[in-house]
Amino acid sequence: MLHRVARFGVAALVAFASSTWAAETVPDDQLKWAFIPGIPRPVEVAIVSGDPAQPGPYVVRYRTPAGMKFAPQKHPDDREMTILKGIFWMAVGESYNWRPMEEYKAGTVLRKEAGKAWYGWARTGVLLEERGTGPTTIEYIHEDDDPRLHRRDGN
Repeated sequence: MLHRVARFGVAALVAFASSTWAAETVPDDQLKWAFIPGIPRPVEVAIVSGDPAQPGPYVVRYRTPAGMKFAPQKHPDDREMTILKGIFWMAVGESYNWRPMEEYKAGTVLRKEAGKAWYGWARTGVLLEERGTGPTTIEYIHEDDDPRLHRRDGN
């Protein structure tokens, strides 16, 4: 189940993040954005702190254009996701369906429970920040949605 943890104004969120997580606050222009296996293109990912593949806490950001669909997936760790910019729609479930999706705007903090499938859609270009505890993985509910199984190099 998705839990709305809090809804802050963007200015309050930035001020709070700067004072509370100063060691993890990294300006976007200093992040190293990349396409990574398991995350469909054109979503770009940047690691802010930690390493999702290793034991311990991590923080990552996702940057995606408007209209991007996030296929139903689940993760082994509880996650806290903050919408830093844009409008993101999201719901819990194993089949993509517009009806139960809810709209979340910049400043919203959501909690995603370990083992619970979720899916989403970027109504606008969005910047998401996610916190969790590794090691973690992405398990797509439907095999056809997994970008790791659709290699572009022909091999």
